[in-house]
Amino acid sequence: MKIAISSSENKFNGLIDQRFGRCQYFLIFEDEKQIEIIENQGAIQGHGAGIKASSQMGEQGIEVVITGELGPNSTDALNRLRIKAYSSSGPADEAVKKLLKGELKEVGKISPPHPETVPLPETVKGKNIVFFPLLEDNGDESKISPHFGHAPFFGVFDLEKKELKIIANDLDHVDPTKSPIDQIQDAVNPAIIFATGIGGRAIDIISEKGLILKTGPFGTVKEVLDNWDNLEELTTSCGH
Repeated sequence: MKIAISSSENKFNGLIDQRFGRCQYFLIFEDEKQIEIIENQGAIQGHGAGIKASSQMGEQGIEVVITGELGPNSTDALNRLRIKAYSSSGPADEAVKKLLKGELKEVGKISPPHPETVPLPETVKGKNIVFFPLLEDNGDESKISPHFGHAPFFGVFDLEKKELKIIANDLDHVDPTKSPIDQIQDAVNPAIIFATGIGGRAIDIISEKGLILKTGPFGTVKEVLDNWDNLEELTTSCGH
């Protein structure tokens, strides 16, 4: 039986990565025999990481996957390939022994679409809200507004709960006592703000408050979350 185990470590006794589509490596075993370690092609995928990783499993002739949880796309893809998935944690080689003894349970819980794609930065643990300017209210497919302050909607994403809320933009731009950034902080207290276009004064206020300002060439909330590791610091004003 050919087994693949998701891991963040390049060794056969490495810890099991609870993410499937975004794990760094797959540790390949033939029963308890250590075969090879391969890089997960899904980890560098912009979209469809779980589907890409599942396809790679099919190409490798994998019969069983050991991981943590699976998203709906990974679940469907592995089912189509008739690859069984089991849940475990701890060292990979120990999980193989448990599998062969019949001690592991098949993955039964389907995780939400994004938990494996959104790592929580060490610098903002405990403050886990990401704030987006949006052009529409269309869930994670909502388009990012190119102008931060004048976006008709704002997205508020909780990195730990993996929940997105979309609210109307009711910022008071003429309030002499509180800037729009002050109002946003009072309302949702974000740790990270994503923008593609934002004024210089807003950038200065965000920096003064110790908030993280990120950007990238991504058009929707989903694209930003799927490309989390590719975001860059935003330091240049759009001129507004």
